[in-house]
Amino acid sequence: MEVQSRLVSETYVCSNCQTTVERPFEIRSIIRTCDECGRNGRFLHRSLVDSLNSLPDDELPEDWESMRLDERFEDAIQRGLIEITRR
Repeated sequence: MEVQSRLVSETYVCSNCQTTVERPFEIRSIIRTCDECGRNGRFLHRSLVDSLNSLPDDELPEDWESMRLDERFEDAIQRGLIEITRR
């Protein structure tokens, strides 16, 4: 029986400039230097970014749009707007 390897590609988004990178693994975030903006920081998994983008506007702080993605993520967790579960 031949076993085929399945190459998975997951998308991660730079918290600073929102450039995306692909990686062959799935975790919440990675820390790396962005090829686009040159900053070292957190890249959030695309599913987390999608969750942040779907939050109701009336639950968000006034400066939400000016916050980096990782700051939005931490704020949303503290406010109880999103919940992180283990797989």
